[in-house]
Amino acid sequence: MWDHRPVGLVWPHVLWFVALVAAAILARWTFIIHLDRAVSHALRGLGDSWPPANLIWVLGGLPLTSVGVLAWLIRRRPYGWRGLWAFAMGLVCEVALKIAVHTPFPKPTPEPSFYAHLEMATNVTPQLAFRWLSRLGGHAGRVGTGRAIFHGSFPSGHVYRLTYALGLWFQRWPVATWVVAALAGLLVVATGGHWAIDVIGGFALARLMLWLAMSPTADLPQ
Repeated sequence: MWDHRPVGLVWPHVLWFVALVAAAILARWTFIIHLDRAVSHALRGLGDSWPPANLIWVLGGLPLTSVGVLAWLIRRRPYGWRGLWAFAMGLVCEVALKIAVHTPFPKPTPEPSFYAHLEMATNVTPQLAFRWLSRLGGHAGRVGTGRAIFHGSFPSGHVYRLTYALGLWFQRWPVATWVVAALAGLLVVATGGHWAIDVIGGFALARLMLWLAMSPTADLPQ
């Protein structure tokens, strides 16, 4: 069936844009940094005591979420191209924000070697990408370039990608997307990969890109 979305539904997504910008600004405030550290400290016990929490870095990684978006594209052709375009645009915004927003990096929790190797095989991080480039170019000294270019962890790309991919598939059950996004946010903070403000930014970015993928000016099959 077809979903005719009224133009009036545009305004909630303007609020998501405002939330994203506000989170980017607040991420550098001293009060927010102290609050983030307090939340991280409170949740760190979960990451330390429950190793499977590290699987969030696999589930929300670029390879797996990209497969989910591409599968949605194939199912929704020709309308699915909007979803792929918005997904890619969100990735560009994520990279730009990590370059522009200077924040301290959280300290990851220790993890068993099994999970570390699994993440290396299924997850693409800026540091890993620069490591590959350094090996291809024969310049081992460039491995640390990722940290030099990406000045902060804001926003959470894993929360963004997972929320976006699930948002495409579960348009009829938005509560399910919110629940999974909240769980993903809990785990990325508990394992020391992100701050709470990063989670808010990643979720706001996902909601904004989902609106672009399913614009109220277009009819998309349900």
